[in-house]
Amino acid sequence: MMVLVGLVGGMSGLLIGYCTAIIAPALEFIAHDFGLGILLQGVAVSAVLLGGFVGALTAGGFIRRLGERPTLFVTALLFIAGSIGSGLSDTFVAWLVWRSITGLAVGAATMVGPLYVSETAPMHMRGALVSTVQLTITIGILASYLAGALWTASGDWQSMLLVGAVPGVLMLLVVVAVPESPRWYLLKGRVAEAERAHLRLTGGNGDPLPVQQALSLDGNWRQLFVGRNFMVLVLATGLFVFANLSGIDAILYYAPTIFAEVGFGGTYGPILATVGIGTINVLATIFAMAAIDRLGRRPLLIGGLIPMAGSLLVLAAVLLTGRGSDWSNIAAVTCLGLFVLAFGVSLGPLPYVLMSELFPLALRGPGMGTASAAAWGINVLVSLTFPVLVGAFGLALVFGVYGAVSVAALLFVVALVPETRGRSLELIEANLAAGRAMRDLGMPLASRSS
Repeated sequence: MMVLVGLVGGMSGLLIGYCTAIIAPALEFIAHDFGLGILLQGVAVSAVLLGGFVGALTAGGFIRRLGERPTLFVTALLFIAGSIGSGLSDTFVAWLVWRSITGLAVGAATMVGPLYVSETAPMHMRGALVSTVQLTITIGILASYLAGALWTASGDWQSMLLVGAVPGVLMLLVVVAVPESPRWYLLKGRVAEAERAHLRLTGGNGDPLPVQQALSLDGNWRQLFVGRNFMVLVLATGLFVFANLSGIDAILYYAPTIFAEVGFGGTYGPILATVGIGTINVLATIFAMAAIDRLGRRPLLIGGLIPMAGSLLVLAAVLLTGRGSDWSNIAAVTCLGLFVLAFGVSLGPLPYVLMSELFPLALRGPGMGTASAAAWGINVLVSLTFPVLVGAFGLALVFGVYGAVSVAALLFVVALVPETRGRSLELIEANLAAGRAMRDLGMPLASRSS
């Protein structure tokens, strides 16, 4: 059953990655067919991201009323409809509507996929299984680049978008095969159903079901903005904001343009370089998935953020001082590859894992929805402003700013992020309720410090 749980996260991530990143290879051809200028191209990129903001913000309410499994089912249907509709659109307005619908699914999947996996996975493998979401996001991104390489010669952006319906169908089949989250049943006071779902998931051999604590919880969403809960919201939201402001979104959405700028010319040069970066992203996330429950959350975050910041600052210096020469092109591509590698083991998977662990059970849905919505809001900002900023200030300065953001993220992590490896969700929640410092939320109760 844990394989199916992992597939819930996996299909969610695959759809998020493919449906957002496919705009990178498709944009040139969409702009040509619909006659889009630079401003409308930014709107085209942002359509799915704006939908993602709305989808993430509203999904928590649906989960609280209907459950995680029905929300996953509806999310899969939206992916299918949005992919088919956008692929068959013959006007830009219709295309925008269908891409926005795809965005609703993307936003919902961003929080409900990790939420479901976190609440159903045993604690000794929770980090790895939640990281499946980010792993398959990177696979979806790579698949979108490969689709771009396949159809670049023909300019067939319609096929690029239509392919997104296939994993949507697979997600439907997986969701049908898994039970509702036992913790959601407990939140509703449906103890018998929770026990049956837990037995189906674990076969009677998993972590015990925390019945008594769950029944005592109050889940008014306004509690997110009060006291200790607000600090968790700041931490979870901050990680996503730093991740999206680090420069990864610009690289993902405008990768062919960036690689053309640093010396990869021709029809296929930028696309092939982009595929290489996508491959690095996948391999890095596989490493993070294997290491997260062995090394812990903080070591991966800190160990990744240092080379992230360094590679971007060096990239900015190279672009500023030696742009156009052979050595600078090689150095620039190396820096981009190192940045993506470091991101893949740190700020790529860890925000999903930590947000699914730190919120109290009753606030996990609205909390993760709010944090995810903030991420998509920043996503929109980056997608709209990157070409404008590059045009106004140059690629070097923009990447220099992204490097400074990574430095700030490092300080944020060192100061606030707890180590939650091997800790139950209930222990973390108990520490939060007891007033422990944010960095100490993963500490055993018996080791409580003043």
